[in-house]
Amino acid sequence: MPNQTAVRLWLRPRDLAGSRRAWSRSWLLALATLLPLSASAQDWYLQPKASLDTFYDDNVRLTTVDAQSSAGAIASAEAEFGRRTEVSEVAIRSEVSNRTYDAVSELNRTDGLLELNSAYQLERNGFGLDALIDYDSTLTSEVATSGFVQVNKRRTSLFAAPSWTYSLTDRASLEFGANYTDVTYEDVGEIPLYNYRMSGGSIGGTYLWSERTQLFSQLTFDRYEADQVGTSSDTIGLLVGGAYAISERLSLTALVGPRLATSETPSPLGGTETQDSTGVLVDLSVEKRFNVGKLELSGSQALLPSSNGDLASTTSAGLDLDYPIGARWSLLVGADAYRNRNPDGEESINDRDYVSLEPRLRHQLGDWWQLDLGYRVRYQKYTEQQESAFSNAVFLNLGYTPAPR
Repeated sequence: MPNQTAVRLWLRPRDLAGSRRAWSRSWLLALATLLPLSASAQDWYLQPKASLDTFYDDNVRLTTVDAQSSAGAIASAEAEFGRRTEVSEVAIRSEVSNRTYDAVSELNRTDGLLELNSAYQLERNGFGLDALIDYDSTLTSEVATSGFVQVNKRRTSLFAAPSWTYSLTDRASLEFGANYTDVTYEDVGEIPLYNYRMSGGSIGGTYLWSERTQLFSQLTFDRYEADQVGTSSDTIGLLVGGAYAISERLSLTALVGPRLATSETPSPLGGTETQDSTGVLVDLSVEKRFNVGKLELSGSQALLPSSNGDLASTTSAGLDLDYPIGARWSLLVGADAYRNRNPDGEESINDRDYVSLEPRLRHQLGDWWQLDLGYRVRYQKYTEQQESAFSNAVFLNLGYTPAPR
């Protein structure tokens, strides 16, 4: 069989409207609860998970004034089931979580998610389809882009990304992809949260240079639209780079290239104003695997769709560490940083910096149970505001992950 190269396009999703939206939420939450009962056929695997997270946060809204503190709890249940064969894979993941605040009850919410990942290989052709329905809150969904996490407004997201890979030789392949993202907010009133759509496509190539080195190239096109404010943007990007296995346990992936964005906004005098901007696209990652656990470092520069009614030029960095410090003890560290700026480089009220750091100490109680004790600090600063927002939180988490069936 020719060499198979997997390529995944990732973006953010959106929602439906009116009665269809209400119907989709009920269907999503009901199906997510029933999924574990449906996976009884011998050809299908099932992986359930559950957790109870208790916390205390001294600034739950991450605001600079009138900070509110509260204890709370997050209960979540998750199930993934699917089927793998020599030429295909289908995986469906469902999750329901309930977040409760003791002192700020208006932030209480229940979220639901349903995700599909599928792939099929037919001789030289490989086909894939990723899809997602996500019903969540702006308290957490706006962290990477607008940073507007002070109110509990519902967000519904739809996402779909089909792809096709064609193997030219055992070493070279072509990849074609498309993606569609649709995000809708509910009951926002005068709050500046605007529904948006983003669609696009890509064509790329992969070449296996050696046993350790793989080369990539990708040409992308994306269109962003926010009808409520009448803005739109077209972006063309070119990425080139590769992946290199430094050792059996250490690997590096790097892609970089230029981008050109053309945006249209309503003019105060009528009609539209057009503006071009240029920049750089970057995608970096380093992975170090241990006997048990691993360290992942990532960095990127990209234009992300935003609820602000425009794209956000976002520079991001991330760290994920899972390191064993004993037979049943592990150190877990998660860190994220975002810098959002206007794509054209001009100052904007939406320019902001955000940093989150969360170390956790995990104790493996048994084969299926884990207990985590953690601390999280968050920082957010909008350029036009003099003060910064800080939040400190402590967590105690009990997790249950049985063996897959």
